[in-house]
Amino acid sequence: MRAVILAAGSARRLSPLTDTLHKSLLKIGDKTIMEYQLDACNYYGIQKVLIVVGYLKEQIIGKFGNKYRQLQIEYIENPDYATTNTVYSLWLAREFFRNEDFIYFNADVLFHHSLLEVLLNSTAKTALGVEVKPCGEEEVKVITDSTKKILRIGKKLDPAKCLGEFVGIAKFNSNLTKDFAIALKQVIDNGDENAFFEKAVDMILEKHEHHYEDITHIPVIEIDFPEDLKKARSEVLSKMQNYQI
Repeated sequence: MRAVILAAGSARRLSPLTDTLHKSLLKIGDKTIMEYQLDACNYYGIQKVLIVVGYLKEQIIGKFGNKYRQLQIEYIENPDYATTNTVYSLWLAREFFRNEDFIYFNADVLFHHSLLEVLLNSTAKTALGVEVKPCGEEEVKVITDSTKKILRIGKKLDPAKCLGEFVGIAKFNSNLTKDFAIALKQVIDNGDENAFFEKAVDMILEKHEHHYEDITHIPVIEIDFPEDLKKARSEVLSKMQNYQI
């Protein structure tokens, strides 16, 4: 099992905090967001991590280098981070995850490490962490069936038809990685390199089954806006510290 962390973006919505500090290096308590992610990977025995960097890349590389605890860390740069999105960053990582089971992380997700355990122990070969709740236009949403199979994923889905929000952490099986890479490239070739990677996931759902795991009970938050950061520090961190597995 490998892990891919996408950390190329500039997080303009958190300016001025992120004008001189990468979002993934913002501290929540005594650790940075990315430290929580890497600690979770280390705790569950993931050995190889690829971080896709771009904006303020030197800060991430300088902090973690090529070794963090028992993790081997590699980097790949998205030089076009200002004009592309996660679909392009993940496509750049394709050789790292090709024919490999891997965990996907958005670098701005703070979570209790047991969320990763839920995905790793899922009986589904490919499993996405989903928070079951009413959603708005901003969230990446999923439409599912009674067997926990994901039928659609994306931001533009009708919220009334959606189960909840994909929280930005997923387990992908090696058997879909070739088609996944092709779909990522198709999105880019169609001129939509500024799309979210979930657009490529949506394209392969009929060929490769994706299921969800309900992680609503686990403390987690994606930090996009100042109010998210405030909530992470004032509420989510304490829930993480007190959470009983």
